[in-house]
Amino acid sequence: MRKGLLIAGAALIVLAIVIFFIGVYLSSGVTSNLASIVAGIRSEAVMKPGSSISIGNASSGIAIVVIYNDTLRKPLNIVTTTNTGLIMNNIPVDEQYMVVYSPPTGSGALYLVNNYSESLTIYYTYGTIDTASLMPLAVSTFLSLGVGIVGVVLLILGVVLRGK
Repeated sequence: MRKGLLIAGAALIVLAIVIFFIGVYLSSGVTSNLASIVAGIRSEAVMKPGSSISIGNASSGIAIVVIYNDTLRKPLNIVTTTNTGLIMNNIPVDEQYMVVYSPPTGSGALYLVNNYSESLTIYYTYGTIDTASLMPLAVSTFLSLGVGIVGVVLLILGVVLRGK
């Protein structure tokens, strides 16, 4: 066992955790905004086959976040007016679906479409977030993952390698 590698690995893991929480702190406005969207009052609508609900408009640098579930427990079709931009589509989250949409330039509208052959009831909440304020969280997440992986590798090497 090599104590130097163990200490370096443990220090890198602690550093990775600190870097991640610094990013969370710097993006606390976005995380609190997302928390308010998740905990927000749900709207309810009945959708016939082929009908749609207009969620709202997003512009460059502003993303719309929609969290929904429906009586069919299946994801709905997502349609935008720009057909471009960042769309994270129907991410399953605790028996609900989440959609994030941000056009690269200009503005665009977001619609949820019932693409099934039967009517359904949808329960949804939505809001907007500033995508620029997500940058510290994204950078710190990737940086902490990299530093954490190196720390784990050093810990493993410290345990596996024998001293001189």
